[in-house]
Amino acid sequence: MAKHRKFNADRFLDKFQGQEQLLRAYVAQWDGKLPLSTAALDVPVLKEFLANGDGDGKDAMMEGLYRAHDLSTERGHEDLIAACRDWDIDPDPGGQLPVECLSLKVLTENEEAFNLAYDRNTLWLGERFSIFRGKSAKAIPDPAAVAREFQEKLAEAFREDKDSDRVLVRQYREEPYVNFIVYHEKRTKAELVFTGPKSKQRVMPQIWRPAQQDFISYNHETGQVDIEARFEHEETALRKHFAECCLADAEFFESPEASQRLNLTRITESDFSMPVNEDHTAELVELQFSLMQQHGPSFVVRSRNVLETLDKNYLRKKLVGGTIRRAVFKIGFPDDRRGKRVELSGSNKVKFKRATHAEDVFRYLNNWGVVLG
Repeated sequence: MAKHRKFNADRFLDKFQGQEQLLRAYVAQWDGKLPLSTAALDVPVLKEFLANGDGDGKDAMMEGLYRAHDLSTERGHEDLIAACRDWDIDPDPGGQLPVECLSLKVLTENEEAFNLAYDRNTLWLGERFSIFRGKSAKAIPDPAAVAREFQEKLAEAFREDKDSDRVLVRQYREEPYVNFIVYHEKRTKAELVFTGPKSKQRVMPQIWRPAQQDFISYNHETGQVDIEARFEHEETALRKHFAECCLADAEFFESPEASQRLNLTRITESDFSMPVNEDHTAELVELQFSLMQQHGPSFVVRSRNVLETLDKNYLRKKLVGGTIRRAVFKIGFPDDRRGKRVELSGSNKVKFKRATHAEDVFRYLNNWGVVLG
Protein backbone atom coordinates (compact mmCIF):
# COMPACT_ATOMS: atom_id res chain seq x y z
CA MET A 1 0.00 0.00 0.00
CA ALA A 2 1.31 3.46 -0.85
CA LYS A 3 2.32 5.93 1.83
CA HIS A 4 -0.38 8.56 1.93
CA ARG A 5 0.06 12.29 2.38
CA LYS A 6 -1.36 13.64 5.60
CA PHE A 7 -4.63 15.51 5.90
CA ASN A 8 -7.08 16.10 8.75
CA ALA A 9 -9.37 13.14 8.06
CA ASP A 10 -11.35 13.65 11.29
CA ARG A 11 -12.25 17.24 10.50
CA PHE A 12 -13.02 16.42 6.86
CA LEU A 13 -15.21 13.38 7.59
CA ASP A 14 -17.06 15.03 10.48
CA LYS A 15 -18.73 17.24 7.87
CA PHE A 16 -20.56 14.13 6.60
CA GLN A 17 -22.54 13.57 9.79
CA GLY A 18 -26.11 13.41 8.49
CA GLN A 19 -24.80 13.11 4.90
CA GLU A 20 -23.57 9.52 5.12
CA GLN A 21 -25.27 8.65 1.81
CA LEU A 22 -22.59 10.73 0.05
CA LEU A 23 -19.82 8.66 1.62
CA ARG A 24 -21.64 5.44 0.70
CA ALA A 25 -22.07 6.51 -2.92
CA TYR A 26 -18.37 7.38 -3.14
CA VAL A 27 -17.05 4.22 -1.48
CA ALA A 28 -19.47 2.04 -3.51
CA GLN A 29 -17.10 2.49 -6.47
CA TRP A 30 -14.77 -0.02 -4.74
CA ASP A 31 -17.36 -2.64 -3.80
CA GLY A 32 -15.60 -5.99 -3.70
CA LYS A 33 -12.16 -4.38 -3.37
CA LEU A 34 -12.52 -3.06 0.18
CA PRO A 35 -13.56 -4.93 3.34
CA LEU A 36 -16.38 -2.46 3.94
CA SER A 37 -20.14 -2.86 3.95
CA THR A 38 -21.33 0.09 1.90
CA ALA A 39 -24.90 -0.17 3.18
CA ALA A 40 -23.80 0.17 6.81
CA LEU A 41 -21.01 2.68 6.24
CA ASP A 42 -20.94 5.72 8.52
CA VAL A 43 -18.37 8.27 9.62
CA PRO A 44 -16.85 6.30 12.57
CA VAL A 45 -16.54 3.13 10.46
CA LEU A 46 -14.75 4.97 7.64
CA LYS A 47 -12.41 6.72 10.09
CA GLU A 48 -11.44 3.38 11.58
CA PHE A 49 -10.84 1.91 8.14
CA LEU A 50 -8.64 4.84 7.06
CA ALA A 51 -6.57 4.43 10.22
CA ASN A 52 -6.18 0.65 10.31
CA GLY A 53 -7.86 -1.00 7.31
CA ASP A 54 -6.43 -2.31 4.07
CA GLY A 55 -7.61 -3.48 0.67
CA ASP A 56 -6.81 -3.43 -3.04
CA GLY A 57 -8.79 -0.26 -3.62
CA LYS A 58 -7.67 1.76 -0.59
CA ASP A 59 -4.98 3.77 -2.37
CA ALA A 60 -7.35 4.91 -5.14
CA MET A 61 -10.10 5.64 -2.64
CA MET A 62 -7.71 7.68 -0.48
CA GLU A 63 -6.49 9.69 -3.47
CA GLY A 64 -10.05 10.76 -4.24
CA LEU A 65 -10.54 11.88 -0.63
CA TYR A 66 -7.34 13.94 -0.87
CA ARG A 67 -8.56 15.65 -4.01
CA ALA A 68 -11.97 16.36 -2.50
CA HIS A 69 -10.21 17.75 0.57
CA ASP A 70 -8.02 19.99 -1.62
CA LEU A 71 -11.15 21.79 -2.85
CA SER A 72 -12.65 22.14 0.64
CA THR A 73 -11.85 25.84 0.89
CA GLU A 74 -13.68 29.07 0.13
CA ARG A 75 -11.89 29.36 -3.20
CA GLY A 76 -12.50 25.68 -3.92
CA HIS A 77 -16.22 26.15 -3.29
CA GLU A 78 -16.30 28.97 -5.85
CA ASP A 79 -14.48 26.77 -8.37
CA LEU A 80 -16.87 23.86 -7.80
CA ILE A 81 -19.92 26.08 -8.33
CA ALA A 82 -18.40 27.60 -11.48
CA ALA A 83 -17.47 24.18 -12.90
CA CYS A 84 -20.96 22.78 -12.22
CA ARG A 85 -22.46 25.83 -13.91
CA ASP A 86 -20.27 25.18 -16.97
CA TRP A 87 -21.48 21.56 -17.03
CA ASP A 88 -25.09 22.63 -16.48
CA ILE A 89 -25.53 20.51 -13.37
CA ASP A 90 -26.76 21.46 -9.91
CA PRO A 91 -25.61 18.96 -7.27
CA ASP A 92 -26.79 21.18 -4.39
CA PRO A 93 -30.07 22.90 -5.38
CA GLY A 94 -30.69 24.26 -1.89
CA GLY A 95 -27.13 25.48 -1.41
CA GLN A 96 -26.98 23.72 1.97
CA LEU A 97 -24.09 21.29 1.59
CA PRO A 98 -20.77 22.06 3.30
CA VAL A 99 -18.01 22.40 0.75
CA GLU A 100 -16.51 19.06 1.85
CA CYS A 101 -19.76 17.25 1.00
CA LEU A 102 -20.24 19.16 -2.24
CA SER A 103 -16.69 18.38 -3.34
CA LEU A 104 -17.03 14.63 -2.77
CA LYS A 105 -20.52 14.56 -4.34
CA VAL A 106 -19.31 16.21 -7.54
CA LEU A 107 -16.29 13.88 -7.68
CA THR A 108 -18.60 10.87 -7.36
CA GLU A 109 -21.31 11.98 -9.78
CA ASN A 110 -19.39 13.91 -12.46
CA GLU A 111 -15.62 13.51 -12.38
CA GLU A 112 -15.14 15.72 -15.45
CA ALA A 113 -16.85 18.63 -13.69
CA PHE A 114 -14.73 17.94 -10.62
CA ASN A 115 -11.56 17.92 -12.74
CA LEU A 116 -12.54 21.29 -14.19
CA ALA A 117 -12.98 22.71 -10.68
CA TYR A 118 -9.64 21.20 -9.65
CA ASP A 119 -7.93 22.77 -12.67
CA ARG A 120 -9.43 26.18 -11.90
CA ASN A 121 -8.21 25.91 -8.33
CA THR A 122 -4.75 24.85 -9.48
CA LEU A 123 -4.34 27.95 -11.63
CA TRP A 124 -5.06 30.28 -8.73
CA LEU A 125 -2.56 28.43 -6.55
CA GLY A 126 0.20 29.41 -8.99
CA GLU A 127 2.81 31.72 -7.50
CA ARG A 128 5.58 32.43 -10.02
CA PHE A 129 4.77 33.54 -13.56
CA SER A 130 5.92 35.66 -16.48
CA ILE A 131 3.87 38.34 -18.23
CA PHE A 132 3.90 39.03 -21.97
CA ARG A 133 1.87 41.54 -23.98
CA GLY A 134 0.90 40.47 -27.49
CA LYS A 135 0.68 42.52 -30.67
CA SER A 136 -2.99 43.35 -30.09
CA ALA A 137 -6.12 42.38 -28.19
CA LYS A 138 -7.20 39.30 -30.09
CA ALA A 139 -9.90 36.78 -29.22
CA ILE A 140 -9.51 32.99 -29.34
CA PRO A 141 -12.45 31.88 -31.53
CA ASP A 142 -12.88 28.28 -30.32
CA PRO A 143 -10.83 27.52 -27.17
CA ALA A 144 -11.89 23.85 -27.01
CA ALA A 145 -10.77 23.19 -30.59
CA VAL A 146 -7.48 25.05 -30.32
CA ALA A 147 -6.73 23.30 -27.01
CA ARG A 148 -6.66 19.98 -28.88
CA GLU A 149 -4.34 21.41 -31.52
CA PHE A 150 -2.19 22.98 -28.79
CA GLN A 151 -1.94 19.61 -27.03
CA GLU A 152 -0.80 17.87 -30.21
CA LYS A 153 1.77 20.55 -30.94
CA LEU A 154 3.22 20.34 -27.42
CA ALA A 155 3.31 16.55 -27.59
CA GLU A 156 5.41 16.80 -30.74
CA ALA A 157 7.76 19.37 -29.16
CA PHE A 158 8.20 17.49 -25.87
CA ARG A 159 8.74 14.18 -27.69
CA GLU A 160 11.96 15.61 -29.07
CA ASP A 161 12.94 17.50 -25.91
CA LYS A 162 12.09 14.95 -23.20
CA ASP A 163 11.47 11.71 -25.09
CA SER A 164 7.81 11.78 -24.03
CA ASP A 165 4.70 12.90 -25.89
CA ARG A 166 2.35 12.48 -22.94
CA VAL A 167 0.64 15.87 -22.71
CA LEU A 168 -2.82 16.86 -21.51
CA VAL A 169 -4.28 20.34 -22.05
CA ARG A 170 -7.48 21.46 -20.35
CA GLN A 171 -9.11 24.85 -20.82
CA TYR A 172 -11.89 26.98 -19.41
CA ARG A 173 -13.18 30.52 -19.77
CA GLU A 174 -13.37 33.08 -17.00
CA GLU A 175 -14.12 36.40 -18.66
CA PRO A 176 -12.06 38.12 -19.90
CA TYR A 177 -9.60 35.22 -19.53
CA VAL A 178 -9.16 31.94 -21.36
CA ASN A 179 -7.12 29.64 -19.13
CA PHE A 180 -5.15 26.55 -20.12
CA ILE A 181 -3.78 23.97 -17.68
CA VAL A 182 -0.95 21.97 -19.24
CA TYR A 183 0.14 18.61 -17.83
CA HIS A 184 3.28 16.99 -19.24
CA GLU A 185 5.89 14.51 -18.08
CA LYS A 186 9.14 15.57 -16.50
CA ARG A 187 12.38 14.00 -17.57
CA THR A 188 12.89 10.37 -16.58
CA LYS A 189 14.05 9.91 -13.00
CA ALA A 190 15.56 6.64 -11.77
CA GLU A 191 15.89 5.86 -8.06
CA LEU A 192 17.33 2.78 -6.37
CA VAL A 193 14.77 0.87 -4.31
CA PHE A 194 14.78 -2.40 -2.35
CA THR A 195 12.75 -5.24 -3.87
CA GLY A 196 11.90 -8.76 -2.78
CA PRO A 197 11.56 -10.37 0.67
CA LYS A 198 14.17 -9.66 3.34
CA SER A 199 15.88 -13.00 2.75
CA LYS A 200 16.41 -12.22 -0.94
CA GLN A 201 16.56 -8.45 -1.08
CA ARG A 202 17.88 -6.79 -4.19
CA VAL A 203 18.45 -3.18 -5.14
CA MET A 204 16.85 -2.26 -8.44
CA PRO A 205 16.35 1.04 -10.29
CA GLN A 206 12.75 2.22 -10.36
CA ILE A 207 11.84 4.55 -13.22
CA TRP A 208 9.64 7.56 -12.50
CA ARG A 209 7.97 9.86 -15.02
CA PRO A 210 6.24 12.38 -12.72
CA ALA A 211 3.84 14.86 -14.29
CA GLN A 212 4.49 18.59 -14.33
CA GLN A 213 1.70 21.13 -14.23
CA ASP A 214 1.97 24.54 -15.95
CA PHE A 215 -0.61 27.17 -16.78
CA ILE A 216 -1.37 29.84 -19.34
CA SER A 217 -3.89 32.60 -18.67
CA TYR A 218 -4.72 34.83 -21.65
CA ASN A 219 -6.72 38.07 -21.45
CA HIS A 220 -8.38 38.60 -24.84
CA GLU A 221 -9.31 42.20 -23.95
CA THR A 222 -5.67 43.28 -23.45
CA GLY A 223 -3.69 40.68 -25.39
CA GLN A 224 -1.67 39.86 -22.27
CA VAL A 225 -0.70 36.32 -21.27
CA ASP A 226 0.57 35.04 -17.92
CA ILE A 227 2.62 31.84 -18.05
CA GLU A 228 3.86 29.65 -15.21
CA ALA A 229 6.47 27.07 -16.22
CA ARG A 230 9.38 25.49 -14.41
CA PHE A 231 12.13 26.17 -16.94
CA GLU A 232 12.72 29.03 -19.37
CA HIS A 233 12.95 26.80 -22.44
CA GLU A 234 9.62 25.19 -21.52
CA GLU A 235 8.10 28.63 -21.00
CA THR A 236 9.29 29.57 -24.49
CA ALA A 237 7.77 26.42 -25.98
CA LEU A 238 4.45 27.03 -24.24
CA ARG A 239 4.34 30.67 -25.33
CA LYS A 240 5.21 30.09 -28.98
CA HIS A 241 3.00 27.06 -29.52
CA PHE A 242 0.12 28.73 -27.69
CA ALA A 243 0.45 31.75 -29.98
CA GLU A 244 0.69 29.55 -33.08
CA CYS A 245 -2.28 27.31 -32.24
CA CYS A 246 -4.59 29.71 -30.41
CA LEU A 247 -3.83 33.04 -32.09
CA ALA A 248 -2.61 31.85 -35.51
CA ASP A 249 0.68 33.73 -35.12
CA ALA A 250 3.74 32.09 -33.56
CA GLU A 251 5.38 35.54 -33.23
CA PHE A 252 2.45 37.13 -31.39
CA PHE A 253 4.46 37.54 -28.16
CA GLU A 254 7.97 37.66 -29.62
CA SER A 255 8.59 41.38 -30.18
CA PRO A 256 11.28 43.03 -27.98
CA GLU A 257 8.52 44.97 -26.19
CA ALA A 258 6.39 41.91 -25.42
CA SER A 259 8.33 41.02 -22.27
CA GLN A 260 8.88 44.61 -21.06
CA ARG A 261 6.00 44.58 -18.58
CA LEU A 262 7.66 45.95 -15.44
CA ASN A 263 8.82 49.49 -14.81
CA LEU A 264 10.88 49.21 -11.62
CA THR A 265 12.63 52.51 -12.32
CA ARG A 266 9.36 54.14 -11.26
CA ILE A 267 10.49 53.48 -7.67
CA THR A 268 13.46 55.84 -8.18
CA GLU A 269 11.24 58.81 -9.00
CA SER A 270 10.70 61.39 -6.26
CA ASP A 271 6.89 61.28 -6.51
CA PHE A 272 6.62 57.50 -6.25
CA SER A 273 3.99 56.41 -3.74
CA MET A 274 1.79 53.39 -3.04
CA PRO A 275 -1.79 54.53 -2.38
CA VAL A 276 -4.27 51.80 -1.40
CA ASN A 277 -7.84 51.55 -0.14
CA GLU A 278 -8.51 52.84 3.35
CA ASP A 279 -8.60 49.38 4.96
CA HIS A 280 -5.53 48.10 3.06
CA THR A 281 -1.82 48.70 3.66
CA ALA A 282 1.22 48.63 1.40
CA GLU A 283 4.96 48.87 2.01
CA LEU A 284 8.10 48.28 -0.01
CA VAL A 285 9.97 45.76 2.15
CA GLU A 286 12.93 44.69 0.00
CA LEU A 287 14.91 46.26 -2.83
CA GLN A 288 17.87 44.90 -4.77
CA PHE A 289 19.70 47.47 -6.87
CA SER A 290 23.04 48.54 -8.30
CA LEU A 291 24.37 52.07 -8.67
CA MET A 292 26.15 53.75 -11.59
CA GLN A 293 29.39 54.22 -9.68
CA GLN A 294 32.96 53.06 -9.89
CA HIS A 295 33.30 49.34 -9.06
CA GLY A 296 29.57 48.78 -9.80
CA PRO A 297 28.32 48.47 -6.22
CA SER A 298 25.10 46.54 -5.59
CA PHE A 299 22.88 46.49 -2.52
CA VAL A 300 20.00 44.58 -0.99
CA VAL A 301 17.95 46.61 1.48
CA ARG A 302 15.40 44.85 3.68
CA SER A 303 13.21 46.88 5.98
CA ARG A 304 9.61 47.22 7.14
CA ASN A 305 9.69 50.44 5.09
CA VAL A 306 12.47 50.46 2.50
CA LEU A 307 11.67 53.92 1.12
CA GLU A 308 12.00 55.51 4.55
CA THR A 309 15.19 53.55 5.22
CA LEU A 310 16.69 54.76 1.94
CA ASP A 311 15.81 58.34 2.82
CA LYS A 312 17.39 58.09 6.27
CA ASN A 313 20.60 56.71 4.76
CA TYR A 314 20.73 59.25 1.90
CA LEU A 315 20.42 56.49 -0.71
CA ARG A 316 17.11 57.27 -2.36
CA LYS A 317 18.42 60.12 -4.51
CA LYS A 318 21.35 57.97 -5.58
CA LEU A 319 18.94 55.41 -7.04
CA VAL A 320 18.38 57.72 -10.01
CA GLY A 321 20.32 56.27 -12.91
CA GLY A 322 20.84 52.97 -11.11
CA THR A 323 19.29 49.60 -11.90
CA ILE A 324 16.63 47.98 -9.75
CA ARG A 325 16.78 44.22 -10.14
CA ARG A 326 14.12 43.14 -7.69
CA ALA A 327 11.42 44.76 -5.56
CA VAL A 328 9.26 43.12 -2.91
CA PHE A 329 6.04 44.70 -1.70
CA LYS A 330 3.90 43.67 1.24
CA ILE A 331 0.21 44.42 0.78
CA GLY A 332 -2.13 43.92 3.73
CA PHE A 333 -5.83 43.13 3.61
CA PRO A 334 -8.34 42.90 6.48
CA ASP A 335 -8.62 39.12 6.08
CA ASP A 336 -4.85 38.62 5.78
CA ARG A 337 -2.95 39.94 8.77
CA ARG A 338 0.43 38.66 7.58
CA GLY A 339 0.07 40.52 4.30
CA LYS A 340 0.62 39.31 0.76
CA ARG A 341 4.25 39.28 -0.38
CA VAL A 342 4.56 40.39 -4.01
CA GLU A 343 7.93 40.06 -5.74
CA LEU A 344 8.78 41.74 -9.07
CA SER A 345 12.04 41.08 -10.91
CA GLY A 346 13.62 41.42 -14.31
CA SER A 347 11.37 42.79 -17.03
CA ASN A 348 8.33 40.53 -16.57
CA LYS A 349 8.67 38.17 -13.59
CA VAL A 350 5.96 38.27 -10.91
CA LYS A 351 5.69 36.11 -7.81
CA PHE A 352 2.82 36.05 -5.32
CA LYS A 353 0.06 33.71 -4.22
CA ARG A 354 -2.82 34.38 -6.61
CA ALA A 355 -5.43 32.43 -4.65
CA THR A 356 -6.78 35.59 -3.00
CA HIS A 357 -6.85 39.32 -3.84
CA ALA A 358 -5.11 38.83 -7.22
CA GLU A 359 -7.24 41.53 -8.86
CA ASP A 360 -6.46 44.01 -6.05
CA VAL A 361 -2.74 43.28 -6.28
CA PHE A 362 -2.59 43.90 -10.03
CA ARG A 363 -4.77 46.99 -9.71
CA TYR A 364 -2.33 48.48 -7.21
CA LEU A 365 0.78 47.50 -9.18
CA ASN A 366 -0.70 49.16 -12.26
CA ASN A 367 -1.78 52.25 -10.33
CA TRP A 368 1.70 52.63 -8.84
CA GLY A 369 3.23 52.39 -12.31
CA VAL A 370 5.52 49.43 -11.59
CA VAL A 371 3.50 47.07 -13.83
CA LEU A 372 2.53 48.44 -17.20
CA GLY A 373 -1.15 48.40 -18.08
